Amino acid sequence: MTLPAYAIVTPVKNEAGHLELTLRSVCAQSHRPAQWVIVDDGSTDGTRELAQEWAGREPWIRVVAGGAPAGDRARGGRVVRAFERGRAELDEPHEIVVKLDGDIELPPGYFESVTGAFAADPAAGIVGGRVLVPDRGGAWAPERVGRHTVHGAIKAYRVSCLEDFGGLRDSMGWDGIDEYGAKARGWKVVPVPELRVRHHAPRGSKQRWWRARIEEGRGARYMGYLPAFVFVRAGYRMLVETPPLLGGLALLAGWAIATLRGAAVVDDPRAVATLREEQRGRLRRLLSGGAVEPDRLSAVAPLSKR
Repeated sequence: MTLPAYAIVTPVKNEAGHLELTLRSVCAQSHRPAQWVIVDDGSTDGTRELAQEWAGREPWIRVVAGGAPAGDRARGGRVVRAFERGRAELDEPHEIVVKLDGDIELPPGYFESVTGAFAADPAAGIVGGRVLVPDRGGAWAPERVGRHTVHGAIKAYRVSCLEDFGGLRDSMGWDGIDEYGAKARGWKVVPVPELRVRHHAPRGSKQRWWRARIEEGRGARYMGYLPAFVFVRAGYRMLVETPPLLGGLALLAGWAIATLRGAAVVDDPRAVATLREEQRGRLRRLLSGGAVEPDRLSAVAPLSKR
């Protein structure tokens, strides 16, 4: 089977402590990218210099400035704008484009497996593995995201799919509504749970916990969540996160404030309709005794050697 060509875009800010792991693991891939653009979004810790050092050795790596003003790194819009800045620099032919964070450690066969999934199914629009994060005991455990979704740190898009749903939205919630925009147009989202990667700085870890949950609530408003599903999601956060109760309350507050202020909902009614249809189904399963939030993986294996 001929594997499709792919390119990577990595937005980074102050990732000097982890970026070398990502650089090493991408360079060690059994199926290398046609091109990799690293977008430095105003780092002050030597991140850009580290990336440029590697780019000097590997001609398929390019480092560009994100052009964003100084300030703390923001989730959502700023990351998407950096991603689009990197995409504009891609000039090698590619069928797949990957949004990859600068703190990810990949097994050597990761992109061989991901591009193989695209090659095996022409309807596959978004593909990615399972993200592991360090727990309090120092072990690696799956991050709490649904089994039906691909984590925003490692999203691989078929370019024709990305263009079909209008590209990524520069708002909190971009890495959820993209999947519903794809599904609404007949594309498949393909998580590959046995293909595991390590995320050394989990999403939101550079923010205070309450701000991350408030932004999650705002993202739920932007994506057009059903109110009933927001309450269920907030309840789930209250149960599983530390500190108890407060994470869910912060999420609920973020959604309520955004709703009361009439904050915008994504400009893709087909994606919102698909999202709500899925949420209604999950709520029905809950009422019949099922689970709304997928269970975490019961066991964690070392990084795959595929």
